[in-house]
Amino acid sequence: MSISNLTLREMSEYGGIELKRSAARNTYLGLAYSIGLHVLLILLYCGWTWLTAEDTKKTTGLRHRPDGGIIVEPPPSISQDIVAPFFPAPKVDITKPSFGIPIPVPDIEAPNITLPTVMSTTSQSTTSSGTLEGVISASNNINEVFHVQQATETEPDESQFIPDITEDATPTENIQLMTKYPETARIAGLEGKVAFSALIGKDGRVERVVIDKADYEVFKQPVIDAVMMIRFTPAKQNETPVRVWYSQTISFKLH
Repeated sequence: MSISNLTLREMSEYGGIELKRSAARNTYLGLAYSIGLHVLLILLYCGWTWLTAEDTKKTTGLRHRPDGGIIVEPPPSISQDIVAPFFPAPKVDITKPSFGIPIPVPDIEAPNITLPTVMSTTSQSTTSSGTLEGVISASNNINEVFHVQQATETEPDESQFIPDITEDATPTENIQLMTKYPETARIAGLEGKVAFSALIGKDGRVERVVIDKADYEVFKQPVIDAVMMIRFTPAKQNETPVRVWYSQTISFKLH
């Protein structure tokens, strides 16, 4: 008889036999406990999310997004919403425009104005009234005709060449000396040149000044003011005064 065949009667229920008998029972119990624990955790999570969702719904301006974030909305107005009254647009009777055949209109011809003679007008007025009213009316007529003819006269171009000029337009004063140095340019220490062109009328007056080039903007207006104050001897074409352009360059230098 070997030692392995010797078994005590009290110890027959212990050892590997007991493990084999309780293994299946313990496995089922562990599985049931784990399932129950997971179900409990899931229920707790669902209950917690439901409670927090109710709290956020009650909180003003908070709302959950699908990605887990929170959307903050403005609080509702305490006062009731005021709806502006609706006024319908006024009905306007729009009629369709009617198109007809255009009618040609003849061009307006300028009146043929002749220059009245002073002698005949003055003689008639003095013989009829014997006062100076005729002389005044005659001079007014002459001035009106002169202004009409001066307005209708075309302005010469700056680059236009006028032939047979026997005498050029000449300023009666020194434009360089008449031009004032701007105080702002003097303080800033600016120096430069200004090239201008002036339209000289038949009577020697400056009709218009054009700045051709200026180193600084501050030098333009003093040149224009100085040129407009100066009188010129008019240019002559075959001993007849004509309108011409006069050009010159003014220098601004600090001494």
